[in-house]
Amino acid sequence: MQNQPANTLMRVIIVEDEAPARLKLNMQLQQLDGVSVIAECDDAVNAISEINALKPDLVFIDIELGQLSGFDVLEAISQPCHVIFTTAYSQYAVKAFEKRALDYLLKPFDLNRLREALVRVVMPYEQRSDESSDQLIAKAGDKMNVLQASDIFFVSSVQGISVAQCLERDYHLDLSLEALSNQLPSAFLRVHRNCIVNTKLISQIEKWHNGTFLLRFKDLRATVTTSRSGAVAIKKYFRL
Repeated sequence: MQNQPANTLMRVIIVEDEAPARLKLNMQLQQLDGVSVIAECDDAVNAISEINALKPDLVFIDIELGQLSGFDVLEAISQPCHVIFTTAYSQYAVKAFEKRALDYLLKPFDLNRLREALVRVVMPYEQRSDESSDQLIAKAGDKMNVLQASDIFFVSSVQGISVAQCLERDYHLDLSLEALSNQLPSAFLRVHRNCIVNTKLISQIEKWHNGTFLLRFKDLRATVTTSRSGAVAIKKYFRL
């Protein structure tokens, strides 16, 4: 993955119902530069929840996951993502590529084959990075305020309206959180279904209730409470 932008990590979720297979794939990925495994899921329901919450760059997913399949997961997620199937069955390959899978890895596969599959992620990954925006427009009557992404502490959804919290005040945005997740720079992390935070402006991470975190920001009184899956994302991002 030599063409991956400097100082960035490809955020990966593993979906595999067999523990030995999850462990093996995780260990293989740890041997490759530029990859961060942000979650592991052992069933389809958990996978749908984690993918929707964490918005990974890439998902490695098995075909057979109990009552639901890997294809069912792709149908249920709200946010499209890059997918590489990992399976012991060759007969699903055509359907996998019809679902626009980047690759189809037949178990057992070695590190070289895994590295080859990840090369396919480079082009779409770079395109996503190039399309990120450092500026947002906030309309207020006849005026349009130009916001610098670096000045935004977090964006929350309040009664369906996206609100960007800056130091001096907050601003209403026309875009949904889903759209903003794709548009904002990679430093912005979805920590709750109703909130995206600027990780560069977090000054303190405090353990909160039921496995969640309370996030504090420098020079800002407002705080953000993560969901449990958002806490997992924070742990992975900061390598806690």
